Amino acid sequence: MTQVNVSSFDIWAVGICVVIGGQYFSWNLGLAAGTLSYGVAVGLMGSAYLCLSLSMAEVTSMVPFAGGAYGLGRCTLGYYVGFILGCCEFLEYIIYVSVSVVTLGDMLTAQWTGLHDAVWVVWFLSYVVGCAVFVHSKVFWMWTRLLAVVSIGLLLLYCVGSMPYLDVTLITQSEFAIIGGGYGFMQASPQAAWLFVGIESLNTLSGGVAHPKATIPKGQVACMLTLLITATWVFVVSIALPPGMPSVSTVLVPLNYGYTKMFGISDDATTMLAVPATFATAQGFMLSYANILDAMANSKLLPPFLAHRHPVHGTPVNALLVGSALSFGLCFVIQTCSLGVIMFNVCMLFGFMAYMAQCVGYIFLKRRHKSMERLFHSPAGIGGAVFAMCVWSLNIVSIVGFQQDDQVGVGIAFGVVALCSVYYQGYAKYHQSYSDEEQKLMFFAHVAKHNQSKRFRIMHMNRSKRYSTTSGYSGTSRTIAVKQQRRTSGGASTAIEAESSKALEATGSDQK
Repeated sequence: MTQVNVSSFDIWAVGICVVIGGQYFSWNLGLAAGTLSYGVAVGLMGSAYLCLSLSMAEVTSMVPFAGGAYGLGRCTLGYYVGFILGCCEFLEYIIYVSVSVVTLGDMLTAQWTGLHDAVWVVWFLSYVVGCAVFVHSKVFWMWTRLLAVVSIGLLLLYCVGSMPYLDVTLITQSEFAIIGGGYGFMQASPQAAWLFVGIESLNTLSGGVAHPKATIPKGQVACMLTLLITATWVFVVSIALPPGMPSVSTVLVPLNYGYTKMFGISDDATTMLAVPATFATAQGFMLSYANILDAMANSKLLPPFLAHRHPVHGTPVNALLVGSALSFGLCFVIQTCSLGVIMFNVCMLFGFMAYMAQCVGYIFLKRRHKSMERLFHSPAGIGGAVFAMCVWSLNIVSIVGFQQDDQVGVGIAFGVVALCSVYYQGYAKYHQSYSDEEQKLMFFAHVAKHNQSKRFRIMHMNRSKRYSTTSGYSGTSRTIAVKQQRRTSGGASTAIEAESSKALEATGSDQK
């Protein structure tokens, strides 16, 4: 997308569009663990997303890279791991869009049952409209502002309008406070991500914003604080609004209980009020996966045709169309096999892995490049990133061991990672390079990683020489040194190593 002058309010609006749908639907499934247990899970998840947002805001104020987790991952964890993290992130967004679009179809068919046999038309039109909006930058930003205002306006209407109908005694029902003990808590914990997932995707807007170092951090932090307030408000109102627990934990759209009391209309009719936010969430993630696919294609990790952009507006059209086609196809799998919850777990497993890498990248920049100019400083610092990593780890354990899905979700995730690994070893490893954006924004980190690896190799070679002198096995020591050097090289391809060396020779003094 062509770079345009936008304000922090525009970034806030994109964040609201991406996330807000998750506060309308599905988050309530976690209430099956009890209001207190799930309340703790929501508190931990919200705090972790806040720490992640603060960390990513600081990173963006230093290096506004639009490629998501894989850019920093390549610097800090190696080329292969960086590639896998990039795949995890765009797959997270593709799956999330599919789940949201299927939910949107369920909402519309509940109101108009005649659409049930042609629900795929609803899905298809959702992708068509979503893609069409992105083609023109000005249309996208105007449309996003409108969707954000409408979506959060309807949410606030629910919170404020439901106040006269609240029954505080429903909150204090001890029999519904903790259900299933620790196991129930672990099983429900990932569902709390519905309330916040997507806020991290605002960093992928860096390529389409004229002044990303200033506008994105402000908009991202403001959006995260807004979402914390609305999530808390929605949670409390939902469990205090009759009929309360356990009914609220099983409905498609828990906000309907408030709307039906306010307007005196049917449940199916009030479901229509959740449609704008649900569509906004799907649309927002479409832009995110398009930007990541485009960035990875520019680094030749994916086929170069994905990097083709619109000749006038600069939109990553090929990445958008291919990602949307994959997501559209996945809608049929989710609907036919009833895999909504399982695919959400797969989505969040990929997401938590990407979040872990982003926290590691933040710590790397914070420790190794303290003097580098940044326009925003995370008040949580490294401690906040470590806390977030602990929460992500807890939820990874939850998805792997507590979902009672016969490990189907984990099997799908590992199968996808295995396929991505085969692709990397067979193609991407020998074609990858640094994109122009990577060289401009991330090269300093690659230089630091290169120098660290070089020092590490020299240290081990010296140790090998000393071993050779004392033992007399010089041939063995040389073999050890060569193997050690190969191991520490990270498995990068010859092409990218040559490119790194040339760039280091040409620009090393400037980077220093």
